[in-house]
Amino acid sequence: MGSKVVGTSTGGAVPLDMNGEHPLEVLLRPLWPAAIVEQAELAAADGTTRVVSLAGEGGPAWLRAGEWRVFARPSRKQPGAGDETIETFAVEGGWSVHARLDAATGDAVVPFSLAEAHASYVSEAWRRDSPYLSLSPRQLNAFYRVRALTPARVRLAARRLLIRAQGLPDFPAWPVDRSVGRLLRFYVRCALRAGRREEGEFLWFWPDRHQAAVILTHDVENDEGVRRTLEIADLEEKHGFRSSFNFGAWYQIDPGILRELVDRGFEVGFHGLDHDRTLFSDRRIFEERLPRLAQVAEQLGAVGFRSPSTHRVFSWLAELPVEYDCTIPNSDPYEPQPGGCCSLHPFFVGSVVELPYTLPQDHTLLTLLGHRSPELWLEQAAAIEREHGLIQCVSHPDPGYLGDADKRAVYAEFLRGLADRSHLWRALPREVASWWRRRAAAGPDEKDFGRGTARLDDGPAGVVLEPPVRQPSALGG
Repeated sequence: MGSKVVGTSTGGAVPLDMNGEHPLEVLLRPLWPAAIVEQAELAAADGTTRVVSLAGEGGPAWLRAGEWRVFARPSRKQPGAGDETIETFAVEGGWSVHARLDAATGDAVVPFSLAEAHASYVSEAWRRDSPYLSLSPRQLNAFYRVRALTPARVRLAARRLLIRAQGLPDFPAWPVDRSVGRLLRFYVRCALRAGRREEGEFLWFWPDRHQAAVILTHDVENDEGVRRTLEIADLEEKHGFRSSFNFGAWYQIDPGILRELVDRGFEVGFHGLDHDRTLFSDRRIFEERLPRLAQVAEQLGAVGFRSPSTHRVFSWLAELPVEYDCTIPNSDPYEPQPGGCCSLHPFFVGSVVELPYTLPQDHTLLTLLGHRSPELWLEQAAAIEREHGLIQCVSHPDPGYLGDADKRAVYAEFLRGLADRSHLWRALPREVASWWRRRAAAGPDEKDFGRGTARLDDGPAGVVLEPPVRQPSALGG
């Protein structure tokens, strides 16, 4: 491929992907010759466009360029005479750093590690220096003890009061955060400027000329939810969709329902051993439960996982005995473990493909916030399509969720609205994970992948990403 990581940052290990490739290269798959250099002291690479990514020696801080922010260690290395500024970042404390074209070498020099900035987003490391309100482990344990003894209507009223009192956090943006997409476009802008190019090709994000991908996923919470899965499957099938149902191990699952779902082209996923935070509460417990997780996943025929109530420890997700995980939100301030990866595209956690959920959950939209239409869902889906990202809707077939007729009617209207969007790749989660893995391993001469175009632009992001102009030969959607 075009862009490769060279070296490590001066401030410590740089979080790269499982094959040692730069995460932004894995996301873009550029086809023009360039190198992301995560090291300050390196001899010039003859004939190669370089984006030199400099990490500072201190701790990470927020760097801001307009409304966009990055959490990384800023470098204090000053521009040289004749350097051309690409972007200026204001740093906490009242000073600034500059991304620039180096007049002596022609390199684009970035005043922070691009890999560290990406990792700070997707791993939610940004939370270390954020006023984001969340429950401590002790408070979470108390929450689940009280939850079991408190009527649902009381819990719901308390959560609504808490939402009104707290308001929305300043970061990540809700209902959709585009920070990783801005980082990608910033990297592209630096690479194109350093190469004195107006545009460059890359492997398109999705099969054929699809503008974006959409997956529908359901977490089944109890026995009644199991019985209602086929009602939701019927509704989706009527509108031309197939989805994934994530089943837990704390209730009985009718094997006949599983067989029917699979026979009809739906997917079965895994939703954990218990509906609490136990799995991610303690490292010893996590390791002890891994064999049982693998056993239940095999019994279900599941290759995907979502943690109950989206509890997670980022680095542990890489050890799950599955091909993909879909636990991390793009932005969700309403869960017991709020936060967000700020990405609208899949990414790797070790060898596991993470498929972030990118729309508000049904309980959030229809119950906590009291919406009576799918307007927000559809507006957000349109925004993600413009970003060429992954639209993922999380809902539940159980009573209190889509098991209620009024909420199911809103979901049906949402499906009708999605069905009208002809440029979406309607896929199962396992298909998206498989595609993303194939794309990450593809060479520049592979014929099954369309070529997108990254082009310099006068807009706020400085770059537009355009889909292929022709259909590639093999993969369909």
